[in-house]
Amino acid sequence: MAEQLSNGVVLPGYEPVRERFEALLSEDPGYSASVAAYVDGEPVVDLWGGARMARDSIVTTFSCTKGVSGVCVGLLVERGLLDLDAPVREYWPEFARHGKAAVTVRQLLSHQAGLVGVDGGFSVAELLGHERLAERLADQRPYWQPGAGHGYHAMTIGVLADELVRRTDGRTLSAFYTEEIRLPRDIDFFIGLPESEDDRVVPLLPPEPPEDPALVAATNATFAHGTIGGIAMNTEVAGFPSLVELANTTALHRAGPPAMGGVGSARGLARLYASCIGDASGARLLSTETVEAVSRLQTIGDDLVLGMPTRFATLFQKPDQRLTYGSHRAFGHDGVGGGIGFADPTTGLSFGYTTPDMPSPGGADARGLDLLLRLTAAPLCDA
Repeated sequence: MAEQLSNGVVLPGYEPVRERFEALLSEDPGYSASVAAYVDGEPVVDLWGGARMARDSIVTTFSCTKGVSGVCVGLLVERGLLDLDAPVREYWPEFARHGKAAVTVRQLLSHQAGLVGVDGGFSVAELLGHERLAERLADQRPYWQPGAGHGYHAMTIGVLADELVRRTDGRTLSAFYTEEIRLPRDIDFFIGLPESEDDRVVPLLPPEPPEDPALVAATNATFAHGTIGGIAMNTEVAGFPSLVELANTTALHRAGPPAMGGVGSARGLARLYASCIGDASGARLLSTETVEAVSRLQTIGDDLVLGMPTRFATLFQKPDQRLTYGSHRAFGHDGVGGGIGFADPTTGLSFGYTTPDMPSPGGADARGLDLLLRLTAAPLCDA
């Protein structure tokens, strides 16, 4: 009998997920990951494996954090504190400078505002400290006419969302998420990691360099100095750390910038998204109407930053040929480290995947998407 390489449980009917996970672990002894899923609010998969992952391991998830921030925005919409179609200036008057007076909340949070960075770039202290960078973004001239196109606000969209939470609720996005969402539902995902959880963090390993020279050249060109991509990734600032260097710092974990600083488990991501579309008792964090409003497709087509087609709702990604999340109603976010979190109201599926082994190129790990395929082949609606 072959040695079992993974730990955890799967409910009957979901064995193909464990079988594929076992195969992936066997194919690459250096691979570690965790995967979790809920269907109609019930946990059906909770697995972890590899030398570097234990049941209580958590990892920095980069842009998976944007989806968690999207849930926070959804809760503000649910409570009537934030109107997606209102001009941002109604909540943040200083934002109206330099031709931004007509920008709506919906445009701002779907990567359409042209605020992917600030002239001259920003420091790590500004990113983690929030206030000064928020002031600079309010005073920044957009890098394109707002609404004329969309481009991935890789780091700044967290600052923009955080400022809206502060202006409407009074708390930081981190505090709002912790007090209103994470603690009441015991969700194992943190924006602003408490010191008590530090020992659970598994450091990220940098990705292997791509083998394809054409891919390397294209990536370097996309994020070169003077390009929109370079501004978005802050390459204008000499000495700004790489993403993996920044992700492995306690300072990032503690500050929890809402675009990229979240730390958690696959179980936490799956549980969070399950809470949005209904738990086992039928209780929901967000109404059907709110989920539809924040997950509605807003942008589609060529991304001015990434140089490839992308689709966005309000902070959330939408499924496409790369992100095979599920039906057209699905919403979530991946991260450059390979993590994935999403929900699909059509099937009742909520999914989380984390790994400390960054894939190359970055984004949703192909192995995580492979596990998802096995999951969606299972009898989702019969769990």
